[in-house]
Amino acid sequence: MPFSIRPLADADLESAAVILTSAFQRSGNWANELRLYRAVQPDGYFGAYQDGTLVGMVGSTIYSTFAYVGMMGVHQQFQRQGIGLALMQHLLKWLDGKSVPQVQLDASDTGQPMYEKLGFVAQERVFVLQRQAGQFILELSRHVEPIRPSNLAELAEVDSRIFGADRRKVFTALLQAYPERAFFSHDSQGRMTGYIFMQERRIGPWVMLEPGDDEMLLQAVLSLDPGDMVSVVVPETNQRALEILHHYGFEIARTNRHMARGSTATIGQRDKVYAQTSLSVG
Repeated sequence: MPFSIRPLADADLESAAVILTSAFQRSGNWANELRLYRAVQPDGYFGAYQDGTLVGMVGSTIYSTFAYVGMMGVHQQFQRQGIGLALMQHLLKWLDGKSVPQVQLDASDTGQPMYEKLGFVAQERVFVLQRQAGQFILELSRHVEPIRPSNLAELAEVDSRIFGADRRKVFTALLQAYPERAFFSHDSQGRMTGYIFMQERRIGPWVMLEPGDDEMLLQAVLSLDPGDMVSVVVPETNQRALEILHHYGFEIARTNRHMARGSTATIGQRDKVYAQTSLSVG
């Protein structure tokens, strides 16, 4: 059956959430995440439509040095019709038109062969860890403080050294969506040494210039009320993060494969990324 691809419409977000639940075979706050990510990159999301019905989608976020692709899913009833491949080809052509030098994503085992056909090269594994929520009651360390809008400039500058691009628009969206749920650590001179965000039920992004205060930052977000289950997305390259998270009861629930297409340049320092924002935006 023929299908068309066009920009995802606001009116389709609830339908998109149903598609992602079907494609990934797990529930999630997909509609809320789509609203958040589309606030960061309004023109970066596309849907596949059959007879006017949304049957698949994909999205991307363009940073200064690369783009991140995520939320690539096709409803189970419409799989094996070439829709996923067509969506990726459409998106990559759009990104090429914007002269994006490198495209990154985190692939599932089932999705990896398709991405390899499109020129993506496999890199390290990425783990999704989960734990049942349990509240910690504690006072913040004198070296840990809540992130305020006034901290955004320093936050973006510190993060760009590790992430490899300016993520100010992501931080702005997260602070608006989840106020009072982000913290930073600093040294005795007041210079930022790391930061962490707690989303609705996910920790991330979490980045450290130096590992000294990493555990205190984790304690800060675990003192919040995240609901029944907390998840975190961790690159395999950060063994320190995995050790700390295991100590606090997190267990690996799923494994993905980080992949990149285009420029072979190494962007950022993923060994200092304790947690990604998500599998969708890096």
